[in-house]
Amino acid sequence: MMVEVRGKAGVLCLLLLLSLSGCDFRRVVVNDPLVIDSLDGLVPGKSTIQDVAKKLGAPDEIEEGAGGMVFRYRFGDSKTMRVNFGWIFRVFFPIASSMNLGRGEGVTYVLHVALRPDLTFDHSVIQPQPDIPHFGFWPF
Repeated sequence: MMVEVRGKAGVLCLLLLLSLSGCDFRRVVVNDPLVIDSLDGLVPGKSTIQDVAKKLGAPDEIEEGAGGMVFRYRFGDSKTMRVNFGWIFRVFFPIASSMNLGRGEGVTYVLHVALRPDLTFDHSVIQPQPDIPHFGFWPF
C-alpha cells in the first residue's frame, strides 16, 4: 500500500494518525454496584444464610471464625489510559519493542455481611468509600 503525502499538512496528519494508533483507554467493571438498600428485609437473628444468598447472591469470599461467618461482596471499577510509543516504530521495523507509559485508577467497594454461629444474619458493613477517582489526561 503506497500513501502519497503532499505538503506539511499531510505530513502532520500522518504523524498524528500514527501517534494516536498507540493509545488506548479502558474501563473495567467487576460485579454489580453495591447498594445498602439490597439488605432491606434482613432481620438480625431471624434471617437465614439462604435469605442472605437470595438477596445478594453468592459471595466473592467467605471467611469463618469463632464468632460465625463473614460473606464479602466486591464491586470494582477501574479506568486506565496507556500510550505505547513502540507502536509508531512498527511501520518502519518488523519487530518493535513495546514502550508503554500509563496511568490508572481502581476503586473497589467491599460489603461485609456477618453471620452468627447458628448461620443467621447478624449485621453488615460497607467499607468506607475511597476518594472519588479523577481523570488526568497526562499519563504520568
